[in-house]
Amino acid sequence: MHKETKALLQENNQRETLLSPNFQSVLTDMVVYLRASRLPFSLQEQVRRDITDMFLAGQEKGASPAEIIGMDFQEYCDRLLQELPQNNRRTQTLCTIRDMSLVLCVGMAVLFLPELIGVLLSHTPFLTLTLGKLIFLVILITFAYALVENICKNAFTSTEKQNALIKNMHFLWLFVGFILLFFLKKPAWEIPFFISLLVCAVLLLCYGLLNHFLD
Repeated sequence: MHKETKALLQENNQRETLLSPNFQSVLTDMVVYLRASRLPFSLQEQVRRDITDMFLAGQEKGASPAEIIGMDFQEYCDRLLQELPQNNRRTQTLCTIRDMSLVLCVGMAVLFLPELIGVLLSHTPFLTLTLGKLIFLVILITFAYALVENICKNAFTSTEKQNALIKNMHFLWLFVGFILLFFLKKPAWEIPFFISLLVCAVLLLCYGLLNHFLD
């Protein structure tokens, strides 16, 4: 993330606290909805700043969020997305790789933490990778991506109106991953301890570099 974008993000976070809970709730829904788009992050924060300015001005006059926006909140966001430039496919792919690198690194750390402790205590230089762990990592990545996408795209949809089947399928998919993790315990590969650390380091480096250079 560029320094200018990071500074704008911090500024927006501070200024948002000046809004009443009602305005904050609407602004949060709008920002969450924009997060699922291909709009560059810097533009998302610029839009967030502009909406915050409108809400602060309207709040002083006693207007409601609906009166200030003048239309359905989702429709307003969709119009903004149509007018503003979007990330190209290459940039969007790099953003996905950045996010998944962090999820995969965290997943690996959680899965191998018990064995890591065992390695340090027993001085055994190998970690055991089972088929269940490998499948669980894949499921964890797809679960995290699908869950975030669903939350963002349904930011303006009440819980009662959201598709319960899709929501339940996400958690069912994760539950299947836990089942496979529990039952598929037969060792498939033994990985040198330093290799697993190297993979985590590469994933963190990938995340850090992409996060630094991407908008």
